Amino acid sequence: MSKKVYWNVLLILLLSIMMVACAPVREENGSTANNREESGNGSAEVEKPEKLVVWVNDEDIAEEAVQKLADKYTDKTGIDIVLERVAQPDQVQDLALAGPAGDGPDLFFQPQDRLGDIVAQGLAVPFQYSDEELSGFSQAAIDAFTYEGEIYGAPTAIETYFAYYNKNIIDTPPSTIEEAFEMSKELTNASKDEYGYLVLPEFYYLYSFINSYGGYVFGEEDGIYDPEDIGLNNEGAIEGLTKYQEFVKEGLIPKTLTIDVLDGLFTEGKVGMVVSGPWNLPIYGEALGDDLGTAPLPKINGEDAPSFVGVKSWLISYYSENPEWAEDLAMFLTSEESAQTYYEVTGELPPRDKLLDQINEPIYKGYTEQIQYAAPMPNIPEMSAIWEIDDAIELISNGEDVKEVLDDAVDLIEEKMNVMGN
Repeated sequence: MSKKVYWNVLLILLLSIMMVACAPVREENGSTANNREESGNGSAEVEKPEKLVVWVNDEDIAEEAVQKLADKYTDKTGIDIVLERVAQPDQVQDLALAGPAGDGPDLFFQPQDRLGDIVAQGLAVPFQYSDEELSGFSQAAIDAFTYEGEIYGAPTAIETYFAYYNKNIIDTPPSTIEEAFEMSKELTNASKDEYGYLVLPEFYYLYSFINSYGGYVFGEEDGIYDPEDIGLNNEGAIEGLTKYQEFVKEGLIPKTLTIDVLDGLFTEGKVGMVVSGPWNLPIYGEALGDDLGTAPLPKINGEDAPSFVGVKSWLISYYSENPEWAEDLAMFLTSEESAQTYYEVTGELPPRDKLLDQINEPIYKGYTEQIQYAAPMPNIPEMSAIWEIDDAIELISNGEDVKEVLDDAVDLIEEKMNVMGN
């Protein structure tokens, strides 16, 4: 062997030994770091950074909760956590620009329906969970952030919509959509803006009608979505939205109902029951006080009505120079103890079954019960084209033929997805 070849081989061996020595210790199950605990020392074999940058949503209460947890992490590790407020809808676009320039975060915060686009752009890296770490989260939360077999998020909050009702108007909320229909006929007086049951004419909320009869967004098998199989104009989707259209045709739901109108009428005490999400708990509670109650959605087609579940998670930026420590921080922020703190500060439900089971405040009853019937929104990039269906729902609300409208809508969605794929 020549001296040149000998020294090249030796250099390669030395570099390999150095890389192994510097890398974080990983267990056979893929868990990052040798001793990750809630105390935040899980990346002991990786050089500790002076700081980590975290993009938080542009909300005071969210920042307050994260700051409280970040301070605890700093106390445990000595790492300074820098919080930067960036509106959640802007984070993906901003990261694509700031990341390559070295100005991006180590962690950022997103809902699961953006995940496919985030992964397609190469903006995030997967987490390395141990089986024990995974077991603490609800399966729906983990499924929401699983993409092509990899888990890309540390779930921090889970939400879905449910029914709010005014106890001053109705004693017991209707348990079926048929009961809601009959209640609405008794209570509705459109000339006085009084209604029995209101749900917004948007796909997000009307998914309950669509899916209860067999409609679906994308075909799915073993957690993999098929964007070529769209079920928004099949017989079930048509039947479900025809059921919704009956409320509008009878004048029980205004054709041009908006979120501001729905919220306004309910807080004024003019509506028996509305469908909305947890973000309205403080608003409705302040307006109605002890008269406010919650319930799961009325059963549709004889089954518990499904709803979309939304999950918000921390993601590790691809451009982070400290991905192991960023992952350690994310796991600390979403530990059982931290999840309890986040819930206490924000009121957002923790994505952990154990903690959900412990919530016994009456006002959360409908919320926590509905979550068990909820399903994650698809997280593939093609999901962005699906929202075109809202235009079809507007036409259906105005009395157009449901089948024709849905057929046209799916054609438009497929065209948009074809453009996305080219």
